[in-house]
Amino acid sequence: MKKIAFAALTMIALLALIVSGCGAPAPPPEPTTPPPPPEDTPVPEPTEPPPPVEGTPYKLGFCAAATGGGSSLGMPERNTAEMIKAQLEEAGGVVGPDGLPHAVEMIIYDTESTPDVASSVVTRLIEEDEVDAIVCGTLSGNSLAIVPLIEEAEVPLVSMASARSIIMNPETGETYEWAFKTPQENFHSGIWQAEYAEAMGWTTVCDLYENTGYGQDCLAQTTAAMEEKGIEVVYTDSFERTDTEFPQMAGVTGAGCDALIVGSIPPGASMATVASREVAPDLPVVQGHGVCNFTYIELAGDAAEGVVFPCGKLMFADLLADDDPQKEFLLQYIADYTEFTNGEPIDTFGGHAMDALTWVVEAMGSLEEGLTLEERRAAVRDYIETEITDWPGTGGVFNITPNDHLGLPYTALGFVKVEGGTWEYFPPEEW
Repeated sequence: MKKIAFAALTMIALLALIVSGCGAPAPPPEPTTPPPPPEDTPVPEPTEPPPPVEGTPYKLGFCAAATGGGSSLGMPERNTAEMIKAQLEEAGGVVGPDGLPHAVEMIIYDTESTPDVASSVVTRLIEEDEVDAIVCGTLSGNSLAIVPLIEEAEVPLVSMASARSIIMNPETGETYEWAFKTPQENFHSGIWQAEYAEAMGWTTVCDLYENTGYGQDCLAQTTAAMEEKGIEVVYTDSFERTDTEFPQMAGVTGAGCDALIVGSIPPGASMATVASREVAPDLPVVQGHGVCNFTYIELAGDAAEGVVFPCGKLMFADLLADDDPQKEFLLQYIADYTEFTNGEPIDTFGGHAMDALTWVVEAMGSLEEGLTLEERRAAVRDYIETEITDWPGTGGVFNITPNDHLGLPYTALGFVKVEGGTWEYFPPEEW
């Protein structure tokens, strides 16, 4: 009995020792201080934030006559703008002098072929969208309406219309500070018309022109060029761009002129040609460079056969010599535009947009980082005025100067003739 009791007490004591040993926490380790670094160990400098991966974004405003009476010109311009916009988005914008990509947002509006809408959208681009530059103005009248707006706001404008008065104040003869343009001028067209008239031996011509700023400028410039050659403009009259009836042809036939000059764009230019063929089928018809597109031929039909007119080299790019400075640019634009539009034919008006947009995008790629909006606008203007020299585009080889915001000679145009439902190159040696 005593052995049992002793054994029990022993077991209890052992269990107590086990329980007390397991449940008691281990004492925490004494804190240790890391040894000081050697005296020659460099202390790391505070790190600077990483440099930015993108520069200041830019905005480019664009507006063309995508609808309305000038749409046959404005749609190729809008298509070209959409193409450039897609290319910029794919490329991530332009790379500036800082080596950083700068996104370029292109904002596109329709002027609806009216000066009022053109003024409205340009005001919006300037005041609400706060663009760095504007490419706008399919038609001369629309462009003339917006020139005062951009001059007052000091925003660079590149117009796609032809009148000289877009870039030069007709009252003072001074070049506007902020307005540029890419199309060859109506005076350039008039020189070609006059040279052709002289080569044909004509001494008198009649002139029908659309009742717009473009048409009035065509009349003035053609008359001046004809008078320099001693050729008399014996009858003139105007018509509306949408007219389908032309009682003016009675005056043309009554004047007994050697040829008819037409200053218009489609559809008016086409309908005037049809009316001329119906009334005086043997009277030669000479158009201006406002018909350098297939719309003119499509609307005029067989009446367009034999009509001659000046056009930019874009219309016969494949016939240019390989060393022509424009040829590479022209062929690249034709290929890009045809692919982007799924085969739509090119014309000179889309080319005017190509030149204008390329100028502005190139200028944006030259902008220094950190400029204010006003400084960027001024820098784009200055770049176009000073750096677009010996610049081969679709309209010619441009040489912009402070006194000439176009920079093209009349030889930037060539001469074409409608044959077999299309135009063919018609150089002076074939006249």
